[in-house]
Amino acid sequence: MDSGLTVLVPNTELAAALADAVDRSHQASGRHIWPTPRIRDFGGWLKDRHVGRQLIDSTLPRCLSDAEERELWRDAVLGSDLGQRFLEPLGAARAARSARRATHEYGIPMGAIAADGGEEASIFVEWSARFAQRCRDLKCVTADELLGSAVEEGGAGGAVDADGGANVAWIESPLWRPVARGWLERHAGAPLAPLRATRDTRYAKAQILRAEAPAAELASIAEWARGHLAMREDFRAWICVPDLAQRRSELIDAFDAALAPHRFALHEGDAGAPYAVAGGTTLADYAPVRSALGLLSAASGRIPFARFSALLRAPELCESPFEASAAACLDVALRSCAPAEAPLAEWLKLAERVERAQQLRPVMALARIAAALKALAGLTGSHLLSRWLSIWISAFESAPWSFRHRWSSGEYQSAERFRELLATLALGDASFGSQSRTSAESILRRAARDTPFQVQTGVPPIWVSGQWMDPWLDYEGLWVASCDEAHWPPPVEPLPLLPVRLQRQHGVIAASMESQLRYAENLQRRWLERANRCAFSCADAEDGRRAAPSPLLASSLAGIDAQSGVKHIDLAPAPAYPHWRAQLERAPIIERLVDEWAPAFGESERTRGVSTLKAQSRCAFRGFAETRLRAEPLENPVPGFNDRERGELVHDSLLEIWTALGGSAGLAEHLGRPHELSQLIRESADRAIARLCARRDPGQRWRERERERLLKLIGRWLELESQRGPFEVERLEAGSEIARHAGLNFSVRIDRIDRLPDGSRLLIDYKTGAVSRDWQTERPDNPQLPIYALLHPRSLIAVAYGKINAAECTFVAESERSGVFPGKRATLMEGMGSLAELMGRWSERIDRLAREFREGRASVDPLPSACRSCHLHGLCRVPSTLDLTDALDEPPEDA
Repeated sequence: MDSGLTVLVPNTELAAALADAVDRSHQASGRHIWPTPRIRDFGGWLKDRHVGRQLIDSTLPRCLSDAEERELWRDAVLGSDLGQRFLEPLGAARAARSARRATHEYGIPMGAIAADGGEEASIFVEWSARFAQRCRDLKCVTADELLGSAVEEGGAGGAVDADGGANVAWIESPLWRPVARGWLERHAGAPLAPLRATRDTRYAKAQILRAEAPAAELASIAEWARGHLAMREDFRAWICVPDLAQRRSELIDAFDAALAPHRFALHEGDAGAPYAVAGGTTLADYAPVRSALGLLSAASGRIPFARFSALLRAPELCESPFEASAAACLDVALRSCAPAEAPLAEWLKLAERVERAQQLRPVMALARIAAALKALAGLTGSHLLSRWLSIWISAFESAPWSFRHRWSSGEYQSAERFRELLATLALGDASFGSQSRTSAESILRRAARDTPFQVQTGVPPIWVSGQWMDPWLDYEGLWVASCDEAHWPPPVEPLPLLPVRLQRQHGVIAASMESQLRYAENLQRRWLERANRCAFSCADAEDGRRAAPSPLLASSLAGIDAQSGVKHIDLAPAPAYPHWRAQLERAPIIERLVDEWAPAFGESERTRGVSTLKAQSRCAFRGFAETRLRAEPLENPVPGFNDRERGELVHDSLLEIWTALGGSAGLAEHLGRPHELSQLIRESADRAIARLCARRDPGQRWRERERERLLKLIGRWLELESQRGPFEVERLEAGSEIARHAGLNFSVRIDRIDRLPDGSRLLIDYKTGAVSRDWQTERPDNPQLPIYALLHPRSLIAVAYGKINAAECTFVAESERSGVFPGKRATLMEGMGSLAELMGRWSERIDRLAREFREGRASVDPLPSACRSCHLHGLCRVPSTLDLTDALDEPPEDA
């Protein structure tokens, strides 16, 4: 570095590690300022060098960006006859791009591939020719072709960097591809050899460890790193997890538990962690980018309520907790009147109407979304990507990026990388051409999804890599995972689309077992030279299959380290994923005081009618939470009418019909004139649907569909009613009444009371869902009918649910007489001689429930099936010990 050399490395991961090592070296020397290390990955150096040459010779072709190259390969694949038949054309395009890169890196002639004659080779040659022709038309080259240009320049007197002056050096690594290695050997001299770790005989040179599960293996690695960091602050380790891409989230969880437990707090803050994971994640997963892409997606076409709800409550659109609270209140209000889906502009109009109608606090997020939507609507038709870029930026700054001053360092870096990506796309106007808004946004989403990004925080003491490679630097500790016999040496994995024979001939390591074996033996030797503490682990499979360490480890390591030997260790059972839960279980036991009594019911409080006693009977805690804490589930708009609304339609229709008929005589008269009865049913249904749609209209298609269902359902019900004996409808839903129990008022609404010719009376409540005789036992599942009966006990001989649904129309009753309902006998009435006697028992039960609720009883004591229909699992914590699998099969409760 001091001599001014530019050091070339085979990939960006090693470049970051070497740059960090140089910085630490300067700091250890007591320096406070030093030149930025000139360490470059070889591909990036070639690109910069090409740009420097373009400044001298403007006729040189432009180098394609990654996004442009991906799109051109996609077009090449989709433009072929075979490409149209692929289920995953993007995967085929990625495979073709990798194959073409390999032809440049390994020097595989395209003519030899064409001469092979295989089906895959022929496909690749066709796609490659289409891609190459497109590049020539655009006067562009790919980054892979820059190496070929450098080779052709050959002996032009030494290698130069992008500045055109200083010579380069390169590090020795098995990651170099043959063409690059040959060029560097000819023009940059001998490589820089790594330093070997200083031997320390106090430690075993190598250990082979086996874990009981993959999650336990990760937890053990994290504990190993934590323990060494606790002993030495300057401890540095390199950890290799080959399947990092698939286990990234699991690894981060385990490492956070051991090395950064503060990340599990509700407010993480800016505190970092002593480890970093290489490779990064897709740029589209970072919050500023995710919110920007989400806005573009929401602004196009119809979106479901869940998408609009998330956008309305997005933290990026709320300046303060006060604004977030207002947005949440509006979200709750919208749920009772919102359609299942609508365009974003209609969502905004509906939200503004509800905000004014219910006099809610102003929701500023609506104005920000509207401003972004206006910006996006400012351009129509097809345009170059550079033109769309200005529209996108304007929309982002109006809404999701309006409070970027609050971003963390990681969020700021991801947003800046996204801006760089946008600028790169804008430079590719010649490649992309004019695009419609939909296609332009699709290109942007694909580019963000395919662009990996890693937040720059420096290289911390613990570095986790996903590559089998030589870390080159010396470390205090080194751990390589997945070293079982199935994965080490790595299995043979030839590159798709290229003939295997040519791959082996030109030195593609993954194409043959012999080269993989030599590569593995070489890496094992290098790993032992990089650290004093070396660990190689494997893990039993999730299904219980026992893992066996690779024989290559035992044979090679024992020969290299004959003096200290190789220790085989079965790891002790480690906390499995999620690791933080195991830490919680190991925490000291805290004395607990369970208080199951709430304050007594206050005079200013109000009950929720029968629902309060129904919840109190099912579980005292549920009665307290739903009525006094107002812990209610959020309604989720669905396509068409929901179950509650369908119940309302049946109730409202029957209210009008029986108001007109008056009883069995009126029904019999209309049955003699079917046209009049059909007309009455149709008009009643139309008016019920119109009233409901004034509050929430799901659309014409759903109105017509529900109208047909309602006509058939009510027709079947009236047919059943016609089979009853004579009766008159004495009372319909005439408004709310007050039932008083244990000094508390409960508002009720009785559907219907019929009077028989002898003066006896029947009480009927309509149900459109599943029903049963749920009013029985000391703790009834639903005390609704007993409460209604106690409010109107005079001459009452029966109470019943009128079950009205497509599966069955029937009465579910408690009756002291037979024949009151079609095909129904007198019931046992819990051993009582009459319904009046049974109502005395009902009164005792209802008064006891009401008294317990008034006194504040809130114990978690559910009925056997109560938890299956409960939404309070996060509060009471009982369901963790219950089997709730049947809950998905239970029909919804009737409103």
